[in-house]
Amino acid sequence: MKKIFSKHKKKTIFLIAVIIFLGIYFIFIGNKKTQADTITVQRGPVVSEVSVTGKVVPVKNIDLAFETGGRITNIYVKVGSRVDVGQALMKLSNGDLEAQVAQAEASVRVQRAKLDSLTSGTRQEEITLKETAVSNAETALSDAKKGIITSIRQAYTSADDGVRNKIDQMFIDPQGQSPRLKFTANSEQLQSEIQSMRLKIESTLTSWEGSLSLLSVGGNTSQYINEAKSDLTIIRSFGDKLSLAVNSITQNAQTTQSNIDSWKSALSTARTGFDASLSSLVTAETSYNTSQSALSTAKDNLALARAGSTSQQISEQEAQVTQAEANVSYYKSQLSKTILRAPFSGTITKINFVEGDIVSPTVSIPAVSLIGAGKFEIEAYITESDIAKVKIGDTASVTLDAYGKDVIFSAKVTKTDLSETILDGVATYKTTFQFDSEDERILSGLTANVDILSDKKENVLYIPSRNIYTDGGVKTVKLITDSQSGTTKDVEIQTGLRGSDGRTEIIAGLKEGDKILKD
Repeated sequence: MKKIFSKHKKKTIFLIAVIIFLGIYFIFIGNKKTQADTITVQRGPVVSEVSVTGKVVPVKNIDLAFETGGRITNIYVKVGSRVDVGQALMKLSNGDLEAQVAQAEASVRVQRAKLDSLTSGTRQEEITLKETAVSNAETALSDAKKGIITSIRQAYTSADDGVRNKIDQMFIDPQGQSPRLKFTANSEQLQSEIQSMRLKIESTLTSWEGSLSLLSVGGNTSQYINEAKSDLTIIRSFGDKLSLAVNSITQNAQTTQSNIDSWKSALSTARTGFDASLSSLVTAETSYNTSQSALSTAKDNLALARAGSTSQQISEQEAQVTQAEANVSYYKSQLSKTILRAPFSGTITKINFVEGDIVSPTVSIPAVSLIGAGKFEIEAYITESDIAKVKIGDTASVTLDAYGKDVIFSAKVTKTDLSETILDGVATYKTTFQFDSEDERILSGLTANVDILSDKKENVLYIPSRNIYTDGGVKTVKLITDSQSGTTKDVEIQTGLRGSDGRTEIIAGLKEGDKILKD
C-alpha cells in the first residue's frame, strides 16, 4: 500500500513540475519570442542615398601644345611652379617673326603719315619740290633724246665703216649697180642673196646718212630710233649671211688662205660693231622710255599736289592704313603662337620637352600640363540602375581614403553626362561633384567615397523594407492581431520612399504603434 502511494506521489510531483515549467516557459520564454519576432511601426526619417567611388580632379586641367613648329629656346617654368593667367611658360625661336612685326608696324606709320598728309592738304614746299621734280625729269628726257641721237649717229658710223671699209674687201664694185663676191660661195642661192643684199644696203646707208642731218631733240625721237634699229637689223642680217659664205671658203688658186683669214677678221670686227651699235640703241631707247615715264609721273604728282586731295584718295589711303594694321595683327598673331602662355592660374604638373628640342604641331605630345589653382571636383561613374535617382544639385557626403571615414567633406552634384560610358561591360554615366568649400587637404588624384542624398523624408511612418512581401504587385505585411498568442493576418499596404538605410515609408495600411511579424 505504501509502495502504491509512493509511486502515485512521485507522479503527482512530476506532473506539477512539468506544469510549473510550461507556465514559466510560456510566461517568460514564449513572450520573449513573440516580442523578439515583431517590429513596431514608428515614425522617423527615411533616407535614399547612392554610394559611388570616384577620383578627385582639378576643376581646370589642361594639356598645352604649340600651334606651330620650331625649336624651343626658353622654358620659364618647372614642374610644381605656380603660374598666373597669361604668364609665359615656353617659347620657340621667333626672331624672324619679331622682325616682320617691326616691319609691319613701320609700314603702319608710313601709311598713317601719308593719310595725315592727304587730310591736311598740300603745303607750298611740297608743290615746289614736285615742280623741281618735273624740271629734273624734263632735263633727263632731253638728255635721253640727245643720247638717242648720239647713239644713232654712232650706229651709222659703225655700220658705214663695217660695210664700206671692212666687208667691201670681199666684193668687186661693192658700191656699184652689180656688186659681186670675189669668191664663190658653196651655195649659188646664198651668193645671189648676199650680192642682192649688198646692193640694197648701199641704198640704206645713203638714205640713213641723209637723215642724220634731220635729227633734233625736238623731233620724233621714237621714229628716229625705230628707223635706225630697222636699218641696223638689215645690216646685221647681211653680215650673218656673209659669215656663212666666208666660213665655207676653201683655199684655191684664186683665193689664198691669207685672203680668207683677212676677210674673216674684217667680217668679225664689222659684226661686233653692228651688235654693239644695236645694243647701244636699245639702251638709249630704254633710257628714253624711262625718262618719259618719269616725266609723266612727275607731272601727275604736281597736278595732284596743286589740286589737293580728293575724298577718293583719302578713302584709298585709309584703306592702305587698315591693310597695314591688319598685317601687324597677322604677324603678332603668328608671333603669339610661338609663346606658350597659361590660360588660367594654376600649377605646372608636367613638362615634356627641354630647351633645344624641336617640336612639331603634327605630333600629339603636349608641351606643358597645367592644373587650376585651389578648386577641385570629383568625377565618378554611376550605373544606369542608380543614375535616375541622382539629379543636379543633390548634396553628397564625401570621405577620402587618405584621411579615413571620420573626416567628412560636403559636395554637390554639378553635372551628369547625357551619354553613357561602358565600364567592364556595364553602362555608366560620368557624374561631377563640386566641393562646397576649398580645403588644402584636398589633392588631385585622391580616391573619394561619395554618398549622394537623392531623397529624404522626415517624421514619416516606416518599417524595415525586408518585412514587406510583394505578390503580383500587391504589397503586404503580417500584422500582429493578438500579441499574446502571436496571431497574425495579411494586411495590404501602400509604400512611399524606399530608403538606402533599409527603411520604407508607409503611406497607408498601418498606423504608428502597430506590430508586424519580423521576417
